[in-house]
Amino acid sequence: MFSNYLKLAIKVLGRRTFFTVISLFGISFTLMILILLSAYMDAELGSHQPLSQKDDMIFLNRLMMTNEVIDTSYQIDTVMLDGVEVYDSTEVLDKNRNSVSISSLGYYFCDNYLRDVAGADIYSFYSPGFSYDIFVNGKKLSFDVVYSDADFWNIYDYQFSSGRPYRQQEVDNQSQVVVLTEKAAQDYFGGMDAAMGEFIEIDGKQFEVIGLVKRPSNSKGFLSGQAFMPLTTLKPVYLDDDENFQGPFEAVFLAGSSTGMKDIEQSILQKSKQIALPDPENYNNLYLITSDFFGRYANSIFPNSDNDPEKSKRTFILIGGGLLLLFILLPTLNLINLNVSRIMERSAEIGVRKAFGAHSGSILTQLLFENIVLTFLGGAIGFVLALIVLHLVNDSNILGDTILRVNYRVFGYSLLICLAFGIISGLLPAYRMSKIHIANAIKQTNV
Repeated sequence: MFSNYLKLAIKVLGRRTFFTVISLFGISFTLMILILLSAYMDAELGSHQPLSQKDDMIFLNRLMMTNEVIDTSYQIDTVMLDGVEVYDSTEVLDKNRNSVSISSLGYYFCDNYLRDVAGADIYSFYSPGFSYDIFVNGKKLSFDVVYSDADFWNIYDYQFSSGRPYRQQEVDNQSQVVVLTEKAAQDYFGGMDAAMGEFIEIDGKQFEVIGLVKRPSNSKGFLSGQAFMPLTTLKPVYLDDDENFQGPFEAVFLAGSSTGMKDIEQSILQKSKQIALPDPENYNNLYLITSDFFGRYANSIFPNSDNDPEKSKRTFILIGGGLLLLFILLPTLNLINLNVSRIMERSAEIGVRKAFGAHSGSILTQLLFENIVLTFLGGAIGFVLALIVLHLVNDSNILGDTILRVNYRVFGYSLLICLAFGIISGLLPAYRMSKIHIANAIKQTNV
């Protein structure tokens, strides 16, 4: 029975080439785009090195100082008094911000106030905001540099291809050592094997290469530097500026559980209320803006005036989900219309089959089976197209170091969604045609 259904479905799809091609295009194109989008989002938000522990991280990369005062404002309403229109004013006490200063963190602030955050198993302070021009063999290279402490490597699990990370003792001793990405070693030394143990000049200093790492496959700037060096090798102005809360640093805290993450956020919130500000005449309130990884990512794409990562997450989900739903629904509606036209066109065939004793259930099953075959053919074509496009994107380096890979789980879900829509879109017209009277089916075609 199954083989007969399959043979008949292939013959029908081959006979009605126009409907088949249009339907296959809609299914395959939809699946291809879904696979590409899922591959990109998996590269950006997935738990891959060096973010294997991202779900246990709390980020603190911004602080906000404000000068807030309580002002009296007046709300004026128009009322009727003894038939005469008069004005009535109401005093309202409200909090107004006279000035706002938002920045990343200073090392003084991190070192003095963030080393005892409750709930954090490990924490790290680092600065990803530096870039240097390096000249080698008459060629200029631009290296983004991340300055960090030793625990940076315990939180972010970079994949070392050779060598090792720098240790806490080397950070304390201001050792001039550097970890390079494989690409940076290739560009500067002409090969990765030639880099280990050699020296590279950055910011006028000679640094010994002690390790090579694979560059992260994502676009996150705070992780995608070409060189990593101990934060103590920074210029003293960035480290010794006493009582300066603002600077180029940020902090990340690693918790052992979701409860620990809540403890970290609560502890940082309490600190923001207790820390005395260095310039109380200009700023009298401190806000420390924390977020999980998704919140930080969403806020970099959809920033808001309140600097609220949770609001950015909602915006990201709303816009991304809406676009995804719209993208799925449009081809689905077209597929429904095609299925209705395709099935109604076959009314004479269905009438003849019923005249020869075909049961309504077998006709319904055959029509639905054709939709299933069509969906799987479109899925196979979409999968092949996605592999081709992924290869072209990765080979062209159009996304820089971001490497896209197929997420097979998402592909399976997408195929099931298309299959469900295919069955639903064909179920009603197929059911109607399976129940139609023989004479009416033949008459519809003749008309």
